[in-house]
Amino acid sequence: MFRHKSKYLIASGFILMLILMIALAGVGLTRMAAIHHHLDVITEKYNTKTDIIFSMRHIVRERALSTYAMFIMDNPFQREEEYHRFTNMAGEFIQLRDLLIQLGLSEKERNALNEVLERVREYQPLHMRLVDRITHEQTDGIREEILNHDLLRQREMLDRLDRMVDMEREESRAAAMQASSEYRSAYLAMIFLTVAAMVFGVLIAWYVIHRTRLIETALAQEKEHAEITLHSVGDAVIAADEEGKVSYLNPAAEQMTGWRSDEARGQPLRNIYSIINGVTRKPLEHPAMLGVLDTPIVGLNKHTLLVSRSGKEFAIEDTAAPIRNSESENVGAILVFRDVTEQRSMQNQLSWQASHDSLTGLANRREFEVLLERLLASTKEQDKRHALLYLDLDQFKVINDTCGHVAGDELLRQVAGLMRPLIRDSDTLARLGGDEFGILLEGCSLPQADQIAHKLLQSLEEFRFAWQDKTFRVGVSIGLVGVHARSGTISAVMSTADSACYMAKEKGRNRVWIHHDNDREAAHRQGEMEWVSRIMRAFDENRFVLYFQRVIPLTASAGSHPYREVLVRMRDEKGELVPPMAFIPAAERYGVMSMVDRWVVKSAFEWLADHPAEESLAVNLSSQSLGDDGFLDFVMEQFHMAGLSPRRICFEITETAAIANWNRATQFIAALRALGCCFALDDFGSGMSSFGYLKNLPVDFIKIDGAFVRDMIEDEIDFAMVEAVNRIGHVMGIRTTAEYVENDRILARLREIGVDYAQGFGIHMPEPLILPERRGIETSAPVDDAGPLQAIISVFRRPGPV
Repeated sequence: MFRHKSKYLIASGFILMLILMIALAGVGLTRMAAIHHHLDVITEKYNTKTDIIFSMRHIVRERALSTYAMFIMDNPFQREEEYHRFTNMAGEFIQLRDLLIQLGLSEKERNALNEVLERVREYQPLHMRLVDRITHEQTDGIREEILNHDLLRQREMLDRLDRMVDMEREESRAAAMQASSEYRSAYLAMIFLTVAAMVFGVLIAWYVIHRTRLIETALAQEKEHAEITLHSVGDAVIAADEEGKVSYLNPAAEQMTGWRSDEARGQPLRNIYSIINGVTRKPLEHPAMLGVLDTPIVGLNKHTLLVSRSGKEFAIEDTAAPIRNSESENVGAILVFRDVTEQRSMQNQLSWQASHDSLTGLANRREFEVLLERLLASTKEQDKRHALLYLDLDQFKVINDTCGHVAGDELLRQVAGLMRPLIRDSDTLARLGGDEFGILLEGCSLPQADQIAHKLLQSLEEFRFAWQDKTFRVGVSIGLVGVHARSGTISAVMSTADSACYMAKEKGRNRVWIHHDNDREAAHRQGEMEWVSRIMRAFDENRFVLYFQRVIPLTASAGSHPYREVLVRMRDEKGELVPPMAFIPAAERYGVMSMVDRWVVKSAFEWLADHPAEESLAVNLSSQSLGDDGFLDFVMEQFHMAGLSPRRICFEITETAAIANWNRATQFIAALRALGCCFALDDFGSGMSSFGYLKNLPVDFIKIDGAFVRDMIEDEIDFAMVEAVNRIGHVMGIRTTAEYVENDRILARLREIGVDYAQGFGIHMPEPLILPERRGIETSAPVDDAGPLQAIISVFRRPGPV
């Protein structure tokens, strides 16, 4: 701020000096011109008036002489001529008088002229009578008149005119004295202005010198401070002039470039700041090297390397900005850069980890989908065709469960190493999760992709995995899909590939399944996957409700009170109920039933706790819940939270679920039966081999498969099956329940043969179970990671026999 004030003060001083010099010249010239003009006027006026007065004096004298001449002339003609001259001189006198008056007279001059004119008016008649006597030759006494009177009057007139001449001289001297005074005043003014200008000039010069010294001192201090700062900063700094030549390097820059500042000064910036592209190894040009840096630049290419004088390379980040003078002219550039070798190495490592699988070193699912997106774009922009292989190891779970996770990890590493050499350099191999792999075959037709897939299939079929003293055969199921302009989105392509891989598994495993647009089986599975997506949305939008169906007793031993079986229903986007069998198969296929069971258990327990008058509810459990290590603890926690007696709950499990998870099922049943819960074996009779397991399965009810009950009136075999199951159950002390009771005839026959309970549309149509205000939905159950939709958290249980 003070520096700006100094600038204004100096500028003001110079302006003031300029004004003084202009004033000095102006005053001098004006005053001199005025004096000169005044003198010219005085001189001209004086000379003119003097000439007029002398002319008037001459006329007075000449008239007197003319009178005497007429007196002495004898020739009348000459006398006549002289008379005319005499009279003419009178007219000239009058003209001179008028001219003198026009020139302007002072009061003193006017008074003197009036005296002269007064004498003229007084003497004129006398003089004219004298001339008239002469012209008439009356000459007596003329001489005496002329000598004694006329000459005296003439002398008096001349004296008065001489006094006027003297008066004019006095006026001239006064005017000259005034001009001299004005000259002296102008001279003094010029001297004053000159002295003032010199004083101001000296003051300004002193101030400029003083300020210059202060500014030089401040600049020196700032330069020293800047150099100290630049020496102390950790970043490297290089300054260059407008020609791109180095003018300064700080110690950090010296260390990184290998050049001392005095060595680098004056050299082209490209010689000192040698940068290359770390990928292409080609030299790079910085705008500051050309002296054309107009705007600040932040950040070079992320692959930029600085090559020092010794050849050592540094990964760098830099910023550059132009150096401008006070007129905003570009006078150079400043470069600030720093060594980011370690940071970039960490970034590269993190980037690699973000896009690669840490176990196998292959690309991960995220990177795989990014590359797939690029290939999909190329199919639309360039009409290219590609292929995708979706691989699922067939024996991984066996090896993982038998030998442990360490063996499973080693198997995945070896399989990844086995597949790498079998694909092209342009292809991408990725681990998608668990034991699933994906391969993107860029620019590859389906026949070529099929050959590569079978090569992988054969190689993995011949591969033997050895772990400790065991050897395992490893197979792979491969789904092959084409990637073209009509493939749709990434999720659509991945879903199609997953479906093709699933079809390969269903067709016997260890094979390749090529997806075609008219593949009905794959389309069916695709539809199931879409149902799962609808189920997820319905769950998020709270569009699921619980229904119930009454189960009535048929015999005296069963008691007189019916109980309710809980059923699950889903509403679509329009609020309409969706048939259970439309979405249940898709839900069961993707292995999230334990999640659903948790929701149903929690909801049913809360309802029953709020309705103490109701005796009991039957709740269905899936095979996955029986195999879930944490499900038993969850059920016990719900009993505690709801404050519910376990005797009011009956769990129903299917025959196939119990057999598939025999050990855990028996442990689960035993633990909850010890608390007072009842258990029913649902859909019993669908497999006759299950009679052998029934002796060792501690259940309280057998629910006869509705496929037998529905046709037992018309079909003797179905009737015999129902009767046999009922008899065996009673022999074992287990009560029986018949499902799918649709009319009174079936109900009557069931009473005849002694079935304990019955349920079905013919007895009671399902009704909504009004739930209490929910306190949250449990969604923390583990999900089977073998399925491709392992993130799905919401599917609902099959509703039982209805």
